[in-house]
Amino acid sequence: MNYFDITYRKTLRKRLVNTIYDRLIKTNYPPEIMAFMIKAHHFTFPLPTYFIYLFAPLQLIYIVLFIQFIFLGLFIYLYGCFVTHLEYKLNKKKFINIIDPYLMYFDYPLNNDTRHFGTMCVVTVYFISILPILYFRHISQKID
Repeated sequence: MNYFDITYRKTLRKRLVNTIYDRLIKTNYPPEIMAFMIKAHHFTFPLPTYFIYLFAPLQLIYIVLFIQFIFLGLFIYLYGCFVTHLEYKLNKKKFINIIDPYLMYFDYPLNNDTRHFGTMCVVTVYFISILPILYFRHISQKID
């Protein structure tokens, strides 16, 4: 078994999505509502983390950063976002990938390759933009 084979990694992603889907489907919520709730959190998650990075204690900042690196690692390893695939599985009829508005704004076609590349660009900009915040928060903590 080759752990870096793209087929194996996509199969793992599919198994992860199916496991989460099976658990969610046992709840009393309709799949469309769950898809909307997950997508809303998925799309807005970066904004609250900026406030965490700006105002929260350093211990919480490190925990949130660690969690974000786990999700980034999963995105890279699984060759795509399992959360996006879960959203799609819950509501195929009205699916919009969270990167689609950015791709449309920059006049890119909506396909898996541009979505993957676009997500990596947005994530790179996000992490580069939080580096100065983390640096100054860490330095100011040492001064206090």
